[in-house]
Amino acid sequence: MKLLNNIVFKSSLLFISIFSLATIPTIPDEGMYPLSEISKLDLNSAGLKINVDEVYNPNGVSLIDALVRIGGCTGSFVSEDGLILTNHHCSFGSVQKVSTVENNYLENGLIARTREEEIPATGLTCRITVSYEDVSSRILSAANSANDFTERINAISAAIKQIVLEEEKKDSTIKAEVSEMFAGQSYVLFRYKTINDIRLVYVPPRAIGEFGGESDNWVWPRHTGDFSFLRAYVAPDGSPATFSKDNVPYHPKKYLNVNPNGVDENDFVFILDYPGRTFKNQPAQFLVYQQKYQLPYIQNLFSWMINMYTEAGKNNPTLELELSSRIKGLANTEKNFRGKLVGLERLNLVDKKLKEEEQLQSFINSSAELKQKYGDVLPEIKKVYEKSFDNGMKPLFLSMLSRNVTAYNLARILYEFRNEIQKPEAERKKVYTSEGRQQLLNSINNTFKQFLPELDKKVMKKMFSDAVNYTEISFGLLNEFRQSEDADVKLSEYFDKVYGESVLLAKENFISMFDKSLDELNNIDDPLIKLAEQIEPMKAEEDFKASAREGELNVLLAKFLEVKKLWLNKNFIPDANGTLRLTYGYVRGYSPADATYFSPITTLKGVIEKGRSYGDYKLPQSVSELYNKKDFGDFVEEDLGQVPVAILYNTDTSGGNSGSPVLDANGELVALNFDRCFEATINDYAWSEDYSRSIGVDIRYVLWVTQKIGGADFLLEEMGID
Repeated sequence: MKLLNNIVFKSSLLFISIFSLATIPTIPDEGMYPLSEISKLDLNSAGLKINVDEVYNPNGVSLIDALVRIGGCTGSFVSEDGLILTNHHCSFGSVQKVSTVENNYLENGLIARTREEEIPATGLTCRITVSYEDVSSRILSAANSANDFTERINAISAAIKQIVLEEEKKDSTIKAEVSEMFAGQSYVLFRYKTINDIRLVYVPPRAIGEFGGESDNWVWPRHTGDFSFLRAYVAPDGSPATFSKDNVPYHPKKYLNVNPNGVDENDFVFILDYPGRTFKNQPAQFLVYQQKYQLPYIQNLFSWMINMYTEAGKNNPTLELELSSRIKGLANTEKNFRGKLVGLERLNLVDKKLKEEEQLQSFINSSAELKQKYGDVLPEIKKVYEKSFDNGMKPLFLSMLSRNVTAYNLARILYEFRNEIQKPEAERKKVYTSEGRQQLLNSINNTFKQFLPELDKKVMKKMFSDAVNYTEISFGLLNEFRQSEDADVKLSEYFDKVYGESVLLAKENFISMFDKSLDELNNIDDPLIKLAEQIEPMKAEEDFKASAREGELNVLLAKFLEVKKLWLNKNFIPDANGTLRLTYGYVRGYSPADATYFSPITTLKGVIEKGRSYGDYKLPQSVSELYNKKDFGDFVEEDLGQVPVAILYNTDTSGGNSGSPVLDANGELVALNFDRCFEATINDYAWSEDYSRSIGVDIRYVLWVTQKIGGADFLLEEMGID
């Protein structure tokens, strides 16, 4: 998805001979290739059997046009009537929202046998990449006119906003975004079409779509039917529209053909997707911060929250259902971060990066010209990060407080509103203007829908209890608790009072605050407002310092990559940033530990072996009955004598790859990516053929479940499968 005109990739791949007769596929280069680089790859030598223009053609229709970004996941059109195939966990939240204890679609599954029965997927939209354009010169021109680092970041931000404003003014149906490809070097404008009416079509029961639960999350072998079908709708004239009975199915320019025969071990596969964030091009100090501060702080906090929410839902089915999506999101991140910490230690990655940078510094010092231009880059990067290290857990506490404690976030919003209304309306944040009032009210309504005061109070108390131990976090109230011999007791008493007395915690009261004058707002005697008055100025100061550090790194990282390219005599693929990418590899097993080898295809037999009547491996009786009757339909792998369930492959994937179509050599859909192995959670920082494996649900299992469990033959027919 990125346009890096200066990047040149190898045009051929090396094949390794085995004995004198057989060959096995090559090891692909790591990387999530942007759109601009696809034509430079020799994918046909790697195993692709179609023309590369059929994968991506900037002047015509290609497979890329079948891709959608849906929520934080990827999906793909699989019929001319806007049918979308993505992961079960990508639609999980929407299914949970329309479920009740009496009509629990999440547990029992959901099927719409007619278009009229399809249910709006609340909160889900999808977007399609329309075009892209390199705008680096315009962004850098603005940046280079700045007088200091903070002004540089502000100038970049202003230039991006201006470009977005201009693009969206030209075409109101387009959503524009400018993505940074390499810090301080390249920026690309992407134009997206957004579809706002997404509906649920078929979602298998949770015991299939989430089979293995957290026990198997980020683990191989895997037996999870992680898929769901959605449909995109637009207005009768084809324009994007919110839900209406008058809307019609969207007709994409391209949809993927489904290959019901799947793939075999060592087959070539490639993935088109919208991966989230990766950090392979970051310096060693970035990893130091991750390992010492960010990963352990968030992993520990989320682990505690998961346990607390799980306990709260016991013996309360309504609350358990309400908390299910929240727990799932936290658990996915918690285990991912735990895996990253294990990987960083196992690979000794920080030390390896530091030694690599020592060699880079020696290379720089070997030339007077290089030393003059780049000699201070690594020391200066270290200085910038040392400022972050001095802040320790402070920025993490401040950001997590707003994200995970609703009561505090409400106080923060009101505090910000009070400051913004002192400005002329034209200078305010849009959400606090007359024009943005409805947006603000919608946000408030959504916030209160998810507000659970008693549980919220426990999270806030937990965060403050932790903060007492971090001396870098210092403000009046926290210091009082820190000096107390019975801090936990005092914290409990204080937050009981806050949640009992604050007038902000009732929706009607809170909304009424936005009609008050500045004098009235200043005279509100509320414990949450008082807390925000202590914390928000500290956060503003931290944000200002962070912006300055970002400005410094914007310049330093550009030089860092410049000289690293000279040293290694190679170019780099830009880190993933939520824009369209391609990655490729082969269906391949791996050996994660001594004397251990995992083959790359699991089967329905493994589902039955794991299956239980309860817990993470709860298995619907219908699956066992079909298995015992050997009712596999047309989806048996002959060599295995079983229905394949999941496959393993050595592509480079990350967050955001969920729901990505795994395509075979002919560009046909053979699986849906949904996970990585535990060892591969470190992919965001480093990829390796030894341990980087991604996991997809085999299309044969998707089709078998859809037909045999869901009874949805009509979906197979819609996809052209006889």
